[in-house]
Amino acid sequence: MLLTLAPSSPSFAKSKKNAQVSDYTKVKSAYVMDAKSGQTLYENHPDKQLPIASLSKMMTLYLTTQAIKHHQLNWNDKVPVNKQLIKMSKSYSLGSFKIKHSKQYTVKDLYKAALIASSNSAAIALGQAVTKGDNAKFIAMMNHQAKAWGINAHFVSSSGLDNTDLKHYGYRLDGTSAKAQNLVSAKAISIIAQHLIKAYPQISQWSNKATYKLGKQTLNNANSMLKPGFYYRASNHLTGLKTGYTETAGLCLTVTYWRNGRELIATIIGSQSTFSAMNGLITHLDKTVQSKAVSESPKTYNIKGRQVTVNPAEKRTRVWYRNGQDPKKIQVTNKLTADRLPVKKGQPVTTTSFTHTGLPTATTQSGTAAETVAKPAKKHTQSGGINWFSRLFAGIGRTFSQIF
Repeated sequence: MLLTLAPSSPSFAKSKKNAQVSDYTKVKSAYVMDAKSGQTLYENHPDKQLPIASLSKMMTLYLTTQAIKHHQLNWNDKVPVNKQLIKMSKSYSLGSFKIKHSKQYTVKDLYKAALIASSNSAAIALGQAVTKGDNAKFIAMMNHQAKAWGINAHFVSSSGLDNTDLKHYGYRLDGTSAKAQNLVSAKAISIIAQHLIKAYPQISQWSNKATYKLGKQTLNNANSMLKPGFYYRASNHLTGLKTGYTETAGLCLTVTYWRNGRELIATIIGSQSTFSAMNGLITHLDKTVQSKAVSESPKTYNIKGRQVTVNPAEKRTRVWYRNGQDPKKIQVTNKLTADRLPVKKGQPVTTTSFTHTGLPTATTQSGTAAETVAKPAKKHTQSGGINWFSRLFAGIGRTFSQIF
């Protein structure tokens, strides 16, 4: 006899709850961090470079956000979309958002389409909008930015598609192999997500939408952990962020969620049951990790004989530690990383590490700990006129040689 459980029955609810959680360790890679402090809460092969599919779009969205902040683009600019990308948008397997003609949508429209519906055409079009139509230059920007952050990432695509798909639309980069794809570690893509939400904190207004109406089309988010998805749990307090899938990468997932007043970033790459594994990982951390409030004061450092006063990134933060650790022994250490003048106000000059927490020791993240509040007396006005593009493109010639 076939037993059918009614959706409203306790047995059905229990079976659904059990199905929502699976073994979080059975993944190729995983990483969890505090979005503000950069502290590592969990890692499993965090630095292993793996295909990440559409998680790649977070770097594309970050660079688009930076272009907007530096007035290279405007949210309301109409974006040119060429015939090949229009064709891709109508593909059964590669298109999730149909584009009928060029300049039909704004930067904001395509940003939403790339984020929520993971539109490949939208992501590539955004990259080309940033670089005035030069796709190869945008890929070089992605690699150059990754190198500047010191993260383990290698990009050949702004969308996350690999060359087996890109070649049909003329987007395979010259000099790359027939099956080349973006290779990024779970830690690296989490750090990219960290920079993205710092650059555009309002991104959760879109990333937490299971569906979103854009014009006459509905953007469908593949993240089943969002309400009303099968893997949704109200207790997660999830706010996004991005899914990814290709046949070679499998299902990849980066999420943002809140615990103890802190935003956390969690990434899983290469699982047979990524959504339930993520629920399992979040549950595991809820049971094994807690946090304590820590206050920090400004410190003074000597750089080339010059006194530089440094404010902590957060005067009052929270440090995560494993159950059983003595919170009184936890130490927060700031290490000076700047070694030359001039030091500008707002420039990261230290990194922060956390010890005696029982958590992974690789918890140092550059650029999250402090900023200078006192400039050296000597003025260097020449650098003030260099715009964002000029600074970012300064090393792209070297980056080109690395991606081919």
